[in-house]
Amino acid sequence: MDIQGYILDHWLSKMKPENPVLTIYDKDGTYYDILPIAKEKGIKVIDTTKGFLHARLAASKFWCNELSLNSDNRMIIYRKRQMPTNNRSWVEEPFVAFTKSGALFPYGPQDGYENICRTFLPAKHQELDKLFSQGSTSFNMINALLDGAAYPELEQLTGGKSFAEMTVGLLSQSSCNDMKWLKEWKNFAEVQYPGLDVNGVTLKEVQLKLWSYLLFSEFVFDLPGELPDNLKSVAVAPDELKDKIYMVCDKLRNQINLRETYVKMANKIAGQLNLSEVFARAKNLGDRVTFSFENSVEYDRLISYIKEGSIDAACKLADKNQKDVWYQEDKDVETFWKLAGNLLLLCDCINNGIMSDGNLMDVVQWYAECGCQADFAFRKYHSDLLGAINLPNQVETLTELLNAKYREFTERGVKVYQQSITELVNHPELNNQGFVQMVYPALKDGKRVVFVMVDAFRYEMGKTFAEGMKRSYRDRVEYSPRISYLPSVTRFGMANHLGDITLGIQTGKLQPLIGLDVVSTPEDRIDYLKKTVGVEVQDVRLEDFAPTHVNDSTRLLVVRSQGIDTAGENDKLNGLAAMEREMIRLARLIEDCKRLKFDMAVIVADHGFMLQPAFRVSDQIQKPAGSDIVLEESRMLAGNLSDSPDTLSFTPAQFGANISA
Repeated sequence: MDIQGYILDHWLSKMKPENPVLTIYDKDGTYYDILPIAKEKGIKVIDTTKGFLHARLAASKFWCNELSLNSDNRMIIYRKRQMPTNNRSWVEEPFVAFTKSGALFPYGPQDGYENICRTFLPAKHQELDKLFSQGSTSFNMINALLDGAAYPELEQLTGGKSFAEMTVGLLSQSSCNDMKWLKEWKNFAEVQYPGLDVNGVTLKEVQLKLWSYLLFSEFVFDLPGELPDNLKSVAVAPDELKDKIYMVCDKLRNQINLRETYVKMANKIAGQLNLSEVFARAKNLGDRVTFSFENSVEYDRLISYIKEGSIDAACKLADKNQKDVWYQEDKDVETFWKLAGNLLLLCDCINNGIMSDGNLMDVVQWYAECGCQADFAFRKYHSDLLGAINLPNQVETLTELLNAKYREFTERGVKVYQQSITELVNHPELNNQGFVQMVYPALKDGKRVVFVMVDAFRYEMGKTFAEGMKRSYRDRVEYSPRISYLPSVTRFGMANHLGDITLGIQTGKLQPLIGLDVVSTPEDRIDYLKKTVGVEVQDVRLEDFAPTHVNDSTRLLVVRSQGIDTAGENDKLNGLAAMEREMIRLARLIEDCKRLKFDMAVIVADHGFMLQPAFRVSDQIQKPAGSDIVLEESRMLAGNLSDSPDTLSFTPAQFGANISA
């Protein structure tokens, strides 16, 4: 490795995912010849010596496109001028905006050329003193001081030129029959990794000592407090190597073919040093998660942030860990941070607030655009939780936080909705009549239509399903919120899709009618369609659907699904897996019907639902007193009833219901 490669490594140590740009101010042109080497390493180099306007445009394009889309990309902006020294000169610097999300070079004494050379050749102080006193400090003169001028055997083994490349390359080797590189490695390590035990005689011994040195050094550098006495004898890199140790460890974690090895070696080293027990009570181990046991501390930090309301800090912590090697390689870690992501999504929704000062349309629009995220986050959290094993203890606390926040938020949201629901008759555009609004016109135009009636397909799930289908059908998928027909019972909600219904009492029970036809059961509704639409109709349950059973002459295929409603009613949160399977069936149905050359699929629901993990004593209320009860459901009653402080009461006219004599 030569001084050019060493300087490039030094630059790379300053460039991280959160600071991917390095702006170099080089008035004397000392580092200009390193730019082509940086390009060869895949770094975008903006050379401003060839016209700063063109360079400014090139930097902006790379920033907005490649750099913003790929966290692995890096950019160097080279300025052959002195670094600005005051506010006025920074105002006149056309590249100042890029310095706000990046690093500067040189910055501080350690970035001085002489200091870099002395760090590169710590054993050559006298020779360097002589060169710098003479002013003969070109790259060639510095490289001439190298013993043997290079590490040919080590470079051939590792395929690297810089110290970082050679280090990572050495740790990537799975076997080696020729140990001719070992002497060069000892010379290399004595210079680059002071304090490292270089007495290994096999590849595995060398690798284990190097892994231990690198990972423990990173852990110590990142540790906020003092290192316990019983660990102070373990080899650690000197402080001046901190940035370079960080860079090498980042490379080891980010290199896909080394991730599995990284996890194995990190666990082995942590076990040998008994780190999990030594730091069992630690509350903060720094920002880097070098070893697996540190994940537990990260979990506790996240929970503390959420409890104290520091959601931005919690989001940054979760985002960092979701990009980490442990998330990629440890299923339990992945599950925790996925759960945490759902909780943070819920917190974000809560922080955005509830639309409480508008009309009914405003409330519906708020829920459709924002509020439904709470239902999605809660459902996704408990879906991810189902079947998970070996979860850390912190998941119990995480679940308690989620459930409490969801209950409080939904209670407030429901109250706002209840206060505006009497306005329903003033918003006919919210009528839930998918067949009337879409299927009748399509059949009239000669199209083949699939009409899917999904019991309890709530808006949040429908939106998630539609967004998933958009990946296949792009601009051909539409969805919109509607308000369930009141009373929100399946026989009324599904019947109302077919036409304007009236409510009539049949043998003491409230039933839906279209004209004189009672349409309370699925069979009633299919019979009504067959005699109304004037085309061939087929009817099938979703779980029984098979493409081979569909007639070529069928113009209207009616598919009925009850899986979501059944799972929610009977299994509560445990039914979420069944709901997921039902949505998969729906997706397959759409694909099959496309192949059967149907022109349109319309999916409708009768009502939504909200799941809570458990009922509390306060959830139980007394039924309103009254007589002539013609509808008795767990969520509503109809009849001659008195008002109750725990319930809402409506006359049929208040929610637009037609009552037959």
